[in-house]
Amino acid sequence: MNFPVFPNMPASSKLLVFTSDVTLDPMSSQSLMSRLNKFLSTWSSHGSQLNADSVLIANRVLFIAVDESSSIASGCSVDSLTNFIKSEGVASGVDWFNRHQVLYRSANQNDFTSDWLVHKLEDFISLIKNGNLAENVQTLNTTVSVVKEARESMIQPFLQSWYSRLL
Repeated sequence: MNFPVFPNMPASSKLLVFTSDVTLDPMSSQSLMSRLNKFLSTWSSHGSQLNADSVLIANRVLFIAVDESSSIASGCSVDSLTNFIKSEGVASGVDWFNRHQVLYRSANQNDFTSDWLVHKLEDFISLIKNGNLAENVQTLNTTVSVVKEARESMIQPFLQSWYSRLL
């Protein structure tokens, strides 16, 4: 299933993914995205402007795409983005580096914006093991590293996700 994420970015664009430990309210999400877009409009690598775009899924998972066809996002530029995200988190009390959250939803949804549920990783795995969640539940794949992967596998059935290896 293909998802129309980052339609103006090349498929080879690098992805950086940040997951919040809380769901932002709509006003906080809008404010964050406004500040992030302002940052991205001036984001550069060794003096060269970077072409970047972002999307916030479920007011919780931030995907940032950077087209490296003309300028590579160097370590310093990635550090500046990471520091921006860290400072946003400190200012709002949000941990954007929480990799222990699983976003999931019932199977058979055809877009990537539908309502998502969230559990801590260990609780999610317990729900699956105990049969309280079907194994065909859809999971949000936060391990994608390029736009092409996101378009093809941003949403995966549990059994195709890396989470299934934890059973």
